[in-house]
Amino acid sequence: MKKIIFAITLLLSSLLYTGCSDWLDVRPQSEIPKDNLFETENGFRSALTGAYIRLKGGSLYGSALMWGDIEYMACNWYNTSSSNTTITQLQNCDYTNAGVISKIDAIYENLYKVIADVNSILEVIDSKKSVFSQGGYEMIKGEALTIRAFAHFDVLRLFGPVPNNVGESVLFPYVTEVTKDIHNAMTYQEYSQAIINDLDMASTLLKTVDPIMTYSIADLKDLTGGDFISDDNYIGYRNIRMNYYASVALKARVCLWLSASDAGNKVKAAQCAQEVIDAKDHTGTPTFRLGVEADRVAGDYTFSAEHIMTLSVYNLNTTAQNLFGETGPYVRYDFNVTDGFYYLNNLFPVAERVSDIRWINMWSYRTASGQTQYVMYKKFIQNVDEYKRILQVPILRLSEMYLVLAECAETKTDAETVYKAFCDKKGIPFTGFSSADWVTDRRNKILREYVREFYAEGQTFFTYKRLNVTSLPTMWTPGVSFSGSAAKYVAPKPLREIEYHNK
Repeated sequence: MKKIIFAITLLLSSLLYTGCSDWLDVRPQSEIPKDNLFETENGFRSALTGAYIRLKGGSLYGSALMWGDIEYMACNWYNTSSSNTTITQLQNCDYTNAGVISKIDAIYENLYKVIADVNSILEVIDSKKSVFSQGGYEMIKGEALTIRAFAHFDVLRLFGPVPNNVGESVLFPYVTEVTKDIHNAMTYQEYSQAIINDLDMASTLLKTVDPIMTYSIADLKDLTGGDFISDDNYIGYRNIRMNYYASVALKARVCLWLSASDAGNKVKAAQCAQEVIDAKDHTGTPTFRLGVEADRVAGDYTFSAEHIMTLSVYNLNTTAQNLFGETGPYVRYDFNVTDGFYYLNNLFPVAERVSDIRWINMWSYRTASGQTQYVMYKKFIQNVDEYKRILQVPILRLSEMYLVLAECAETKTDAETVYKAFCDKKGIPFTGFSSADWVTDRRNKILREYVREFYAEGQTFFTYKRLNVTSLPTMWTPGVSFSGSAAKYVAPKPLREIEYHNK
């Protein structure tokens, strides 16, 4: 059996609400006064907050797996610096390039650091039930399990095989203990089942206590009193934590991925997606809704009503200006002397973009001299009114649940019903799937929706991989084309981990 040595650590800096980018700058788990930390419910909360903070780090969802490296790998951004060869090679998924290797290694290492963070909680929480207030044990354990499944799944998505050709070889360890001992690597099937097991346990725990099952997200920001709700912000802001519906939505995403090798998972994915779509508060109002034009007009460009789970980023306004503004690195070269936009004309056809809420005022050319052929994206640019800013980056959104449901529908009629509901809210004309080959037509249309919907959210590359896209559909071939292959889709594990495997 192949094995891997994993240095399990819990960063002291995480517990102090700060970040650390150096893999070696850690305090060994054995040196942390864990008994002191976990003597109170607040101690558990602090440890869990550390895991959320790490998720927002630059090597994870604060950049690399949100709008950064993973979007370059999908060819969604243009490299504006001819001297930055690492970006060019990242676009080519050249895993022999030293700069690319460094970036990919950092993703792998930090995903496992997040896993270490939550495992430090999970290994002791069952013996500390007495320190929790009502519902606290279930909430923290449920969130920790969901985070563990989430991080392990993204290890699988990036470093695992193309899901329609998984084979029988062992891949990675599914780490559930805080130890420096060697962990046995698992097969694809074993590893996938471990993810599902964690999510099933998490949803069972959270379903019994999570206030989001009863109250609206708006209510939870203000509501006090009652059996469980209080003025405690930790409890109130449930959509910036791995709440019950986040665990269900993540299971929908996981099962859809697994359906490429086991079609039976489509049923499970559809059931989970439908549950999130149908979620309502105690008044019968949907817990989440698809974004509409009024949201865009109000400056809510990420359509926060759709946010099932997000990461709170207090400085997102400054970050977005620096990254997506006139001098930021994330742009498209998209000029055509005939009709201006070229790539975007294919992704957003002229006939559709007049009303598509993901297009209107969301893209614009730079105005600075020498920069006017570059197109900026405004999704994360914030409202000029600081009190109306949505300082969140979405991790799971309702729109994904609609696309999952449409993709998993067994009949053309059912698929079209869901897709039409999606199109109506997004402001695009609905056209039914081709009767000649409706399954292929559905695949192509949904593929394009994933790119349009989740641009700069880190989902494009994974969608291409899940569907094993070798070339983009001719219906929207972009100016900077993307071609996929197993060599591109399967990022290599860090060399030291491979060496450990071979020992």
